[in-house]
Amino acid sequence: MAAALSQRFTRIESSPSATAGTRRRASRRRARVLLVDSDTGAQATLAGALAEAGFEVLMVGSAHAALDALATDGEPPHLVISEVELPDGDGFSLCGQVRADARTARVPVLLLARRQEDFHRDLAGSVGADDYLPQPVTVRDVVALARLKTGRRTGDTTVESHTGRLPLTDVARALLAGVRSGRVVLAEGEGWFAFRHGLVVDAVFHGERGNLAFRRMLCFGSGAYAVVLGPELHKGSFTMDRAYLCETVLPGLERFDALRARGLPLASRLTVDFSRLAEMLPTLPEDVGEVVRLFDGRRTLRAMLLECPFPEAVAYEASTRLFALGVLVPACLVEERERARCGATVPAFFEPVLPPVPEAPVSAEDGAGCEASLELEEDGPAEPLTLVGGTQPPVILTFPKKPSRTGSGPDTVDGASRSDDAGI
Repeated sequence: MAAALSQRFTRIESSPSATAGTRRRASRRRARVLLVDSDTGAQATLAGALAEAGFEVLMVGSAHAALDALATDGEPPHLVISEVELPDGDGFSLCGQVRADARTARVPVLLLARRQEDFHRDLAGSVGADDYLPQPVTVRDVVALARLKTGRRTGDTTVESHTGRLPLTDVARALLAGVRSGRVVLAEGEGWFAFRHGLVVDAVFHGERGNLAFRRMLCFGSGAYAVVLGPELHKGSFTMDRAYLCETVLPGLERFDALRARGLPLASRLTVDFSRLAEMLPTLPEDVGEVVRLFDGRRTLRAMLLECPFPEAVAYEASTRLFALGVLVPACLVEERERARCGATVPAFFEPVLPPVPEAPVSAEDGAGCEASLELEEDGPAEPLTLVGGTQPPVILTFPKKPSRTGSGPDTVDGASRSDDAGI
C-alpha cells in the first residue's frame, strides 16, 4: 500500500526541473495537486489520502519552493493546497502571487489554518482564495474539496459534479468546513440547498422546504449537480452547522445507506396483508399505522419514504421489519392471488353481449335503402358473425333480412329498388 501511494506523490526539494518531465507525463493521467506545508507528518498524511483518491501530489515545504514549482515549463497544477503559516512567508501572500500571474490566475487555491485568527476569513477573500478551512479540518473534507475544485467548471464561480463521483453528504460536510457561501443545485430543478459561512440556511426538495428537505435531499438526491459560489443574502428557513450535521444527521444517513445496500429496493411496490396485520397488531407499536397506511400497492418504497412523517432511516427500518413479519408483501403477489381466486383471466376482447334488435316494419321508402345496401347479399338466411372473445359468450351480430319482392303496384318496392339501382 505504501509503495503504491509513494508512486503517486513526489517531494520537490531544490531542483524542480529534474522532475518536470515526469510531472508532465503524469498530468495526462491524473489531476495534479501542489501541496505546500512545512509539517512533513501532516503533509504526508494528506498527500497519501489525495493519492489514494486518484490525484498526483507534488509536495513542497515553503512558499519559495512552491513559486519555483509553479514557474516551471508545462501546464500548471489543477489545484494548490497551502498551509497558512510557512517558514518563509504565509499562504495568503502565496495565494496573491498565484493570482497575480496570468498563467496561474485561474488555478484554485485552498488555504488550511492550524491556528485560526479573526481576520483570516476576510484576508482569504481579499487575496482570492477559493476557500479557507480553519481547524478542526479533516483529511476527508480536504479530499472532497479537491475533487470538487478539480471538477468541470462552467464559469468562474460554478463547478459541476456527480453524486457517483462526490456524494452530496461529502460535499455538504466539506462546504460547511469552509467559509464560502453559495448553493448546491441538483440537475433538472429537483432541489437545492444554500450555505453561508459554515451553515446550511435553506433547502428545497420535492415540495418540502427546510430541515426536512435538506435531510431528504441528502438521502434521495442523485445524479448531476452544480455548486454555485456567491453571496446568499436571503434569510433562509433554518440553520444547521457542521457539528450538528456530523453528529446527528449523517449517522442516520449511514444507517439508511446500509439498509439500502442490503434491504428492500426503493423501487419495490408493497401492499398490506390485512389478515397477517390483524395477527401481528398486538405486538406492533401504536404508531405503526403511520407507516402501514402509505402502502397501497401503487406507491414505491421511495415514494412512501418521501411522504412518511418519520425520519428516513426509521421508516426504512420499520418497512423492512414489517416485510420480514409478512405484514407487507409484494403487490404483484397479491394481484396474482386475487386473479387466481376469481378463476378466470380478463379476456382479450371484453364486450357486452348485445340484445337482439326487434325487426321493424319496412315502408316503401325505407325498403329502397335496405335493397340498395343488401344488393351484394345472396338469397337465403344470413350467416351469424361471431367475435372471438376468450371464455366470454360470443357476440352474435345478424344482418336484417331482405324485404319481400312479391306483388306489384304502388305498395311494392320494385320500382324504388330499380330506381336506386339505376342511380348506383
